[in-house]
Amino acid sequence: MDSEKNVSRRAVLCGLAVLTLGLIPENAIAASGVKVLANGKVVVTLSKNPALKKVGGVVQFTNNQGIDIALVRTGKGAKAFKALNLACTHQGYPLRKDGNKWVCDNHLANFSITGAVTKGPAESPLQNIALKVTKTKVRVG
Repeated sequence: MDSEKNVSRRAVLCGLAVLTLGLIPENAIAASGVKVLANGKVVVTLSKNPALKKVGGVVQFTNNQGIDIALVRTGKGAKAFKALNLACTHQGYPLRKDGNKWVCDNHLANFSITGAVTKGPAESPLQNIALKVTKTKVRVG
């Protein structure tokens, strides 16, 4: 019985250490308030996505063509957003968010949160997707 308590205590302490040290990557938040239009464009309602209130905030969604997209808040201005295609520019593999960067698990290319290459083998930044920003919504595509 004592060994079970010690293992549980140890597991909790190890888990807290991992969380404290930040070893668990921060994931992009799945977007809510997203509507895919018949023409393929995607409308994201800002009020339904609180992550986009702060600079560096990200929400992620997929359009009707199966393309994974990140909408990133790039500045404090009302129109400071970027939409990024989350396919690695090296060989097209999907990217995942790891803290404040995008990582390709296939060849370990890294991109800044706004899409610039920070580590090869990729040589090109992430593809920007056209967007239109209003006070309440962002239309991507």
